[in-house]
Amino acid sequence: MSFTYYLPFIIFAVVVIAAIIWGADIVRDVLRAKRGEITCISCKAAVPKSSQREYLFLIPVSFSDQYDNPESYLRSHMKPIMGKDQIPTGQRACKAEVYRCPQCGKDQVGIIDFLQVRGEEYTRGSYVFAYESFRTLLEAWENQF
Repeated sequence: MSFTYYLPFIIFAVVVIAAIIWGADIVRDVLRAKRGEITCISCKAAVPKSSQREYLFLIPVSFSDQYDNPESYLRSHMKPIMGKDQIPTGQRACKAEVYRCPQCGKDQVGIIDFLQVRGEEYTRGSYVFAYESFRTLLEAWENQF
């Protein structure tokens, strides 16, 4: 029999393997999030928080609005705020936390985009970026407060 006879089975096997790996990555990330860790964007190790500080920023997005290229958008639109009481009704905000990888030593920023409704936070997005991209914003927040 020719190779093309087995091609659908090979494609199916590759898709199943890819789905299993993708699912395992999601489960790993969820378990790490429950422990207050993230996955390193460089070496995929578990990364604990390096600071207990939580930075709060207001973003000009409301309810279910979407934005493209989260890193660029957040970096250019995040405005520092002191507390959750400064979030206007219907407007979204971000929490940023700094993480340092124990294996490769790289700093990263975990950002959670959320909408606050009656004291409850509804997550709209969760991102991990290199610390250097957000260094000036985090330093501006520290200097302001």
